[in-house]
Amino acid sequence: MTSHPEFNAKTTGTEAAEAFAKEIKGKNVVITGVSPSGIGASTALAIASQAPATLILASRTQAKLNTVVSDIRKKYPSVLVKPVALDLSSIESIRSAAAEITSIIHRLDILINNAGITLQTRDPVLTPGGITVDLQFFTNHVGPFLLTELLLPTLLTAGSNSPKGDCRIVNVSSHGHRLSPIRFSDYAFESDLYDGVPEDERPPTDLPPGFLQITNGYYGFIGYGQRTIDTGLSRGLDEQGRSTLSGTAPAGIWKSIDQGAATTIVAAFDPKLADDAGDVVDGNWYLADCQFANEKLAAHARDPKCAQRLWDQTEKMLDIVSAL
Repeated sequence: MTSHPEFNAKTTGTEAAEAFAKEIKGKNVVITGVSPSGIGASTALAIASQAPATLILASRTQAKLNTVVSDIRKKYPSVLVKPVALDLSSIESIRSAAAEITSIIHRLDILINNAGITLQTRDPVLTPGGITVDLQFFTNHVGPFLLTELLLPTLLTAGSNSPKGDCRIVNVSSHGHRLSPIRFSDYAFESDLYDGVPEDERPPTDLPPGFLQITNGYYGFIGYGQRTIDTGLSRGLDEQGRSTLSGTAPAGIWKSIDQGAATTIVAAFDPKLADDAGDVVDGNWYLADCQFANEKLAAHARDPKCAQRLWDQTEKMLDIVSAL
């Protein structure tokens, strides 16, 4: 249980930030994937309301990023807000963004990997390690992995200077991970969903038809599952895709983006998480609606061998050896 058992699906990010005002004050925070219509912007606004030391917002579209930065500076002029250009589909952009961030701050308390994309068309990408992967997989997993690795020194500095060694990495995911296990044999998503694919890499056979939508041989939703709030994430979907996604809202009711930010803020700042090992899966927490939600994890997401295999493979994709 988190420190606020009364928090639920209706709790807003603003309310959560107020509850953790003491933990937010004076912290250096990086948030990726920030645009006016998204959870990243709502998360940033909520955190800014409680006097962080530095708020660095990293995103791909400069105009949208500037809009959010301008809004925060207007509402909270005492908060130092810095925009950083970041395209998680580009190795060069990731390295450039990490260098800029570390030139601004030497200590990073909270990294919120919020950015993500949803695509319905296949776009193969050759990684530095010579492994071809799907662009959606690269942007939603490989890119954030590299950014986190490059920011580790600043995170470790924060951890070593904290009485509890408390620095955090929050990866914003979704229950969409249950659509498919990791396809270790087919990172580019070129094979059939079931035929010729190892049994432990096949999606469930009882998925609603909408999630099996195919465009030029590419199953976009299954590709997304390698990583239920109405945000700009669905802007790349066609009408059928948006209709499928809209059907995932519990009781047909979408959260507001402020409500969507609440769980991220709990994950980033709730002090009880550092003390409660009872709901940890392989050293990590999985939260939904501001509470522990391990029961909603797919089997492959609970499997430490699967996690280690993905970690090792991601290192090979990037041609690096992680400092962790």
